[in-house]
Amino acid sequence: MPPIVDAARRRQRHRSRQKPGMVLIESLSSFLVDPARAETEARLAMIGGPVVILAIIGWLAGYGGSAAGAAEAVWVLLTSLPWALGWLLAAVGLGWPLRSCLADGHPDGLAIQVGLGVAAMMTLDATLGSLGVLQWGGSLGAWALIVIGLALVMEQLRRSARIAPVLPIVIWTAIPAVAVLLTAACSAPGWLWSSEFGGYDAMSYHLQLPAEWQGLGRIVPLDHNVYSWLPSYVEAAYYHLDVLIGDGPSAVYACQLLHASLAVLTVAIAARIAWRFGGTAAAAGAAIVLLGTPWTIVVGSLAYNEMAVALLLATGLLLVSHESIDTPGGAAAMGMLAAAACGAKLTSIGFAAAPLGILLLASTPPRRWPLLTTVAATAGLACLLPWLVRNLVHSGNPVFPFATGLLGAAHWTPEQVAVWTGAHAADTGVGGRIAAAWNQFFRYGLGSSPDPSEPWLPQWSLLPWLAVAGLAFSATTPRLRRWVVRLGIVLVVQLLFWSLWTHLKSRFMVPAVVPGAVAVALGITALRQRCRAATTKRLVDAVLVSVALLWCCLPGAIYLGEREGAPSAMIGRADMLAGDGLAGRMLVEAAEASPTVYVNTMIDHGSRILLIGDATPLLYRRGIAYQTTWDRGPLSEVMRLNPDDPAAWLRALRDLGFTHLLVDIEMLDLWEREGWNDPLITAARVVEAANGSADLERSFAGGELLYKLR
Repeated sequence: MPPIVDAARRRQRHRSRQKPGMVLIESLSSFLVDPARAETEARLAMIGGPVVILAIIGWLAGYGGSAAGAAEAVWVLLTSLPWALGWLLAAVGLGWPLRSCLADGHPDGLAIQVGLGVAAMMTLDATLGSLGVLQWGGSLGAWALIVIGLALVMEQLRRSARIAPVLPIVIWTAIPAVAVLLTAACSAPGWLWSSEFGGYDAMSYHLQLPAEWQGLGRIVPLDHNVYSWLPSYVEAAYYHLDVLIGDGPSAVYACQLLHASLAVLTVAIAARIAWRFGGTAAAAGAAIVLLGTPWTIVVGSLAYNEMAVALLLATGLLLVSHESIDTPGGAAAMGMLAAAACGAKLTSIGFAAAPLGILLLASTPPRRWPLLTTVAATAGLACLLPWLVRNLVHSGNPVFPFATGLLGAAHWTPEQVAVWTGAHAADTGVGGRIAAAWNQFFRYGLGSSPDPSEPWLPQWSLLPWLAVAGLAFSATTPRLRRWVVRLGIVLVVQLLFWSLWTHLKSRFMVPAVVPGAVAVALGITALRQRCRAATTKRLVDAVLVSVALLWCCLPGAIYLGEREGAPSAMIGRADMLAGDGLAGRMLVEAAEASPTVYVNTMIDHGSRILLIGDATPLLYRRGIAYQTTWDRGPLSEVMRLNPDDPAAWLRALRDLGFTHLLVDIEMLDLWEREGWNDPLITAARVVEAANGSADLERSFAGGELLYKLR
């Protein structure tokens, strides 16, 4: 009789003599501690898990929306997810030679390969995109990079067909969170989430810049959007998808699903880190805690860049956990991961690069520091060269909009430099920073809101508290203290950087989900090691599994409360938000409420509209000019030529080819209160000028005003 079958029969006889309560406990805990069932349960999870996820997606997609929402979600997944997975598989293929050169022999080589591959793919996208190679021959350059990466993956599989083991408990308990992640990623950009004001940053630059670059034929800095001067490595990946698919509006879901896929890979690598010190139970704990933290789902389902940072940070933590880091290859890999994280988001200097650098030095003898730091710095510099050279060529300052006093301010005025610098640092004392850390991290969304004007949702859940408890509890276990120190260093450096060098918003701490989740797994490991009796351990495991399932339901609860209970109304309907396909009364009602629909459907094709106070032009189909609040556009120029003649401003705009002004009063007021906008451009001055020398064509429900120039 096969050993697995024999073991199953013995378990069945044993259970027949147990009380029902103990049978339930053993059933739950066996996911973590019964290796005899691992293969069967893994196959069941791999087959049944996706089926259940699709069923929940179908329910979520119809909640608060239309009955067709489920079909829309499935259609988006079928048509957009393959593009994201194709990019990721190609990235993994490119990571294979890097793994062989830099991390050969590492016990977690496949996970390291994923991180290195993503770093390499983003760097190549930024490099080739800046040179215009991705759009060579239409899209041949973009396809060539994908084909090369996929060919490497296929060759690697041919040489080694091993399949990584799965953790069934992760699949089953994480189903609610995964379903919410994928459902939200299928929603039209600009619809979810309230804490992100509908994904404002995605509409303003994460998705907007790739669409503009595709029209220009390559990645270039844009004077009207300062974010194009940042490294933009994740946006370069989105640009790659735009080129493959054909246009930016059609690629928005693929971009969102790519970011969601990076979140899932981050979960897998964090689980591997926890597995190194705590086995299967710790791996499951880290994965579930990370995936069930609402910030992971909120940010991961938008076309943002945080999940790339989290993925590269997790890969670096995994790399530093092995003695192979004490080699030039390991140092080069660490430098590449840290630099690529900075390429994805510059705040990674404090959230990823600094912690990884400290751990690199702490893991090597001082006599080797000069060699290893030189190698890591060289690899990192090579990884960031596409950004540095691009900015140097276009402005003379390789790190613009930073270091402007030393290297030059490019096209900006001293006033703009001062506004940018002041807005991206908190103007508060030590007490204010401590209070911000308490409110934005430790108790975010819990209790009363310190600022009723902003959304207040439990996006961190209890992760900060559980992470601190996990570190404190596991510090009493000698075998785990090395990990306590490592994770403590990362979290302290991240929190200090957030407190001292950011403008103290909760989302900027999102990279902390990686060390935080692993810290919780550390506490789970210590707790299970304290349980000597088998019955006690099974009871603890059963409780942990039950809590994990509830934990992964919190993102769903937040999702269902979005958009006044109709979160799924715009799944796969970016075209509807733009006005495409609307007719009759539905079109009239949408045009009355939405300036985007009105401009796209009710204004002549030859019109040219200047957005004033609106920096989210992604869904507009007509000729649009815009600028971020940090930049100065056509209106700023004409106002300075004739400061006291409002009629001259509008005549000059008409001479420049503009036919309409679309004024967002509420946003102009916000920019004015914060001190971000051009001081000449206030809502009162713009409206006064427009009322005197233009015709009000339409006012919208959100307070926007559309003027037609005479």
